[in-house]
Amino acid sequence: MRHTIPHAILLLALSAVPAHAQPAPGASDPFAAHRWHLETEAIAALEVANYNDNHEELYGLSELVTYGLKDGFVLRAGQRFAYVSQRANDAVLLGLTIGVRGRVWQRGRVAAFLQGDVGISYTAIATPPRGTRFNYLAVGGGGMMVKVHPRVHVVTTLQLIHLSNSGIEGSSRNPDIEALGPSVGLLFRF
Repeated sequence: MRHTIPHAILLLALSAVPAHAQPAPGASDPFAAHRWHLETEAIAALEVANYNDNHEELYGLSELVTYGLKDGFVLRAGQRFAYVSQRANDAVLLGLTIGVRGRVWQRGRVAAFLQGDVGISYTAIATPPRGTRFNYLAVGGGGMMVKVHPRVHVVTTLQLIHLSNSGIEGSSRNPDIEALGPSVGLLFRF
């Protein structure tokens, strides 16, 4: 036990970054203009508005790329992979989305934001039941971002997911999924 404190102090001293090697102010800002970031997240969402005869749950992973259009406003594009529990034949959803994220508040290492994405998705089994395999996808919400390293941020979001085919196969084949759930992920600067 008596060696633990000196070892901890030594590790802390060795991990300190010299002042000349620190990034310029704003270089680590995930909302900075003309900066690229990679984001990955995991989400679990439960259906909150049940307009079909079934109850669905979504569990997913997403990988996105972001680009700062202007200070505080970024463009997002990515792929989404989700397991859809449908109480019957479950499905695997693959989707592509594009959208925006805007910072609404920042203090120190913490920033709050609002975001919205739209896109398309495809499943091997009709999702939801009586629906279609091709669907439109809309994802919106808000969250917080915390800087844990000059190049890494932890991102938490509360997201509302809307999945619908917009009646392309007729009104009898247009049930939708309205799911709400939290996500957690990491954002990395290139």
